[in-house]
Amino acid sequence: MSKPQGKDVTVPGEDPTAPLLEVDDLHVEFRTRDGVAHAVNGVSYSLQAGKTLAVLGESGSGKSVTAQAIMGILDTPPGYVTGGEVRFRGRNLLALPERDRRSYRGEKIAMIFQDALSSLNPVMTVGYQIGEMFRVHRGMGKKEARERAIELMERVRIPAARER
Repeated sequence: MSKPQGKDVTVPGEDPTAPLLEVDDLHVEFRTRDGVAHAVNGVSYSLQAGKTLAVLGESGSGKSVTAQAIMGILDTPPGYVTGGEVRFRGRNLLALPERDRRSYRGEKIAMIFQDALSSLNPVMTVGYQIGEMFRVHRGMGKKEARERAIELMERVRIPAARER
């Protein structure tokens, strides 16, 4: 059975009154043969539901590494979160087992990569890739996920959505 569309469900351990996302003194380093590179050194911010946060910085300043650490998709090794907390509605994601943390990705927290080749697989249709989110995270069957993907593509006016 799939989750009702448009409903935000709080899971046990979450506090619906807490900020949507809190990053508190996050530290990330990369351990290489040449030594340790401190990529993120004490990033902190709080984001309320319905608000927007822009993270700006020079190339190499740690924006993407911070986002990857939050999402739990940092390449380890060589990258390691060495300090801080990442709380989603008060629940520290960094303290969760990987299985529990994985349930947040795509459903509650997502990242849109700047590089299109990192975002979409060119050998699969866009519709299939959008539908994958519904199959994996919402338990929909292939047909239902396909129809939902078409509906979303039509909503943003992608031409010939059914064919894509």
